[in-house]
Amino acid sequence: MGSYLQETLRCKGTKICSPFTREINGKEVIGYVSSGTGEVFAYSEGKHSALAYTGGEPYGAVFDAHGKVHIADCAHAAILRVDLANHSHQPGIVVKVYEEKPFRGPSSIAISPANTTTYFTDSGPLGETTLENPRGSVFCIAANPSGGQILKPLALDCLAHPCAVAVSPDSKLVYVAEMMANRVLRFVQRPPGIYHMSVFYQFAGGLGPSCIACDTAGRVYVGSYDMAGADAANGRIYVLSAQGTLEHVLEVPGQEITGLCVEGTHKMYVTEATTNALHCISLDAILKS
Repeated sequence: MGSYLQETLRCKGTKICSPFTREINGKEVIGYVSSGTGEVFAYSEGKHSALAYTGGEPYGAVFDAHGKVHIADCAHAAILRVDLANHSHQPGIVVKVYEEKPFRGPSSIAISPANTTTYFTDSGPLGETTLENPRGSVFCIAANPSGGQILKPLALDCLAHPCAVAVSPDSKLVYVAEMMANRVLRFVQRPPGIYHMSVFYQFAGGLGPSCIACDTAGRVYVGSYDMAGADAANGRIYVLSAQGTLEHVLEVPGQEITGLCVEGTHKMYVTEATTNALHCISLDAILKS
């Protein structure tokens, strides 16, 4: 393990995933999801506290610009939202159907840094959308030119377990981890609102990519998932350039990497399920080498 691994936190709950961050009242808050208990937690100044309880199986969460928490919940098959300003831990439903058809189970969520567009993957639980039966989707909730918001698919019922989504810093590109195809997809907008899909990077070995994040320089970070007990003792995180070139491979203890969050270009948070740990990685020495 390199010197880049700065700190490891033991988290509350079980089957933790999806770290996310925000500064609140001048203090850094690190959020993470406990999918095994249906909770979303926050860590700040040495303390863990509950942000939300869904009563389902949340797989992803993110703060929006107003401090509300948006949650992808697979068991409820819905995108949820909780307004912390109302001092309520109970989220409300944002959307759960497309053209009167229920979702399979949202598994990740990201919000564009440049606007209010929300992206999420709809894969269902592991095993429901496979190479033999690729029925996963990617959706966005975007502003409607005529007012309000509109839900539309970027890819509909055609992917093999899409389980993670990230947006480039200029909001022009959307990256999706398609776990069972062991690859990362890239969606390009041209013209705005029209998405074109291509393969950004093809991996080999392991089960497949489980999480993805972008830094402010446009690099793409991809966490690879493998079942506990596989030959390798450590999980791998791949650092790709904006052009799709492999630049670095990082390792953390445990093979079941379930979430990534990058702050700027200097810090990354990683969740790992078998150790129930949240790792803090310094990117400065890695990216300058």
